[in-house]
Amino acid sequence: METQTAVKQIDYEQTIMRKLPPERLPYLVGFARFLEFQTAFAPDNNLLVPDDEVKWDELLAKPDAKRLMRQMAREARAEYLAGETSDIQLTDDGRIAPE
Repeated sequence: METQTAVKQIDYEQTIMRKLPPERLPYLVGFARFLEFQTAFAPDNNLLVPDDEVKWDELLAKPDAKRLMRQMAREARAEYLAGETSDIQLTDDGRIAPE
C-alpha cells in the first residue's frame, strides 16, 4: 500500500511540474523548502504558531485591513510597472540568494 501512495505522490508532483512554466519552478522549490522548514520547527504540522494565527486573524478582521491590503498591492504593482523591482536571485542549490 505504501508503494502505491509513493507512486501516486510522484505522479502528482510530476504533473504539477509539467504544467508549470519553467520560470515558475524555482518558486515551487522555494515554497517546498518553506514547508520543509515549517515542518522541522512545527512537528505537529501546524504551519503557523496558534498565537501568530490569532494575531493575523485579528489584524485582517479590522475594518481598514482590506483597504490597506489593496493599497499595498497597488503600490507593489506600480513599483513593478515602473521597473523599480528586481528578480529574486537564487543560489545554485535553489535557495534565495542574499542581497
